[in-house]
Amino acid sequence: TPRLKAKKQLCHGFRGDPEWANPIIVTRCDSEARPGYNSCKAHEYREEPEVLTQKIKMLADLIRKAKRCTAYTGAGISTSSGINDYASKAKDSKALQRPVLKTPLAAKPTLAHRVLAGLHKAGHLHHWVQQNHDGLPQKAGYPQYALNEIHGAWFDPSNPVVKMSGSLRDDLFAWMLKEEKQTDLCLAMGTSLCGMNADRVATTPAKKALKGKALGTVIVSLQQTKLDHLASLRIFATIDEVMEKLAAEMELDYDKQGVPYCYPRPTDKVFWGKRCYVSKAMPIVGRCYRSKNSKPQLYLCGSSYDALPPLEKENYVELEKPNKKENAEMVDVFDVPYDKNGKLLPEGKRDSMLRLDLREGAKIIMKYGSFEGDKGMVLGLNSQGHFQIALKHDVEKEYHHGQKHRPRSRRTMGRFMVEAAVNGQLDHLPFVNRTNDK
Repeated sequence: TPRLKAKKQLCHGFRGDPEWANPIIVTRCDSEARPGYNSCKAHEYREEPEVLTQKIKMLADLIRKAKRCTAYTGAGISTSSGINDYASKAKDSKALQRPVLKTPLAAKPTLAHRVLAGLHKAGHLHHWVQQNHDGLPQKAGYPQYALNEIHGAWFDPSNPVVKMSGSLRDDLFAWMLKEEKQTDLCLAMGTSLCGMNADRVATTPAKKALKGKALGTVIVSLQQTKLDHLASLRIFATIDEVMEKLAAEMELDYDKQGVPYCYPRPTDKVFWGKRCYVSKAMPIVGRCYRSKNSKPQLYLCGSSYDALPPLEKENYVELEKPNKKENAEMVDVFDVPYDKNGKLLPEGKRDSMLRLDLREGAKIIMKYGSFEGDKGMVLGLNSQGHFQIALKHDVEKEYHHGQKHRPRSRRTMGRFMVEAAVNGQLDHLPFVNRTNDK
């Protein structure tokens, strides 16, 4: 059986067992995985089943021990969703066996995305630096506030995709540096680690581990990388396979259905135009309670009602279903804890909330990111229910992401971004409404 001819550390990582068999060659390709970058040949390898089992056990142990675990993912984590990657070159590549999409915006989260979301929910994964732009972590239920989309995002109009001639957004770069210092275990998956600035998220904990000051970096991919010599643990397998086995090993609770997360969910009762007077959230999603006697009438969401003393609960009645007429008038109108410039209001100063109108035709002005100051309009919803935005650009303006724009462009605002805004989990809103053109 043809195998990877390399030192044991390059096959298994420095924590690996030198008695483990080397990975098997499953696809030969002499092309460079990333031409023009510091990459390896595009050959693909797979672990022996018994070796993979032992590596999964070691991976689970490292994750349980980690104090600050960060995922660092590249295009390879999304290939099984139907989104192209850059490094799979062989015609019979195992990574090219994927569905065909009408648009990459319609991609569904992979099993790996869903397991990582489950790891976060269980308290094991603390941060995620995402090189991709696809919104699949959020569609898997991973929260926006713990995700750094360092190279740009399709679902955040303030964070356009960064061209190779562009520069990283200052605040996202500073956030990445902060997490780089804190991370003691990095899960580098589906990235060729070919010299991008963001690769520091993987290299720093890896080098610390060689000095006994961190748990290190686990590299998961079918292909070799130039940083394999730094890995604590090296796994040659598809990311979905590794994550599925990891979930079983850790008895992890995660979404097995793969239905993309949306806010609010289609199955949720949504009381549009009703604002919880305790949490200040609008709309109220799920259970909704109305005061019996007070004027004006007060409303509570389910969690705020549950927190009341038993006697106070008697002053409220649960509404069975939303009023259709009232609902229709206020669909996609939100109250969010931000000021008129889109900055997050501090706790205790949220009695006056900002109204964010995302109905078709609503006028907006960008308040943050590369397009700050550009004006636009909400066009409506795309086929997945996310908000489509039309923006007007200054063609003479220098944009950080390295692209000179046409006078107009279309952007998408993910519903998960809106949920994060409603919950006060974004430092800044991408845009606010404008009432005139001054």
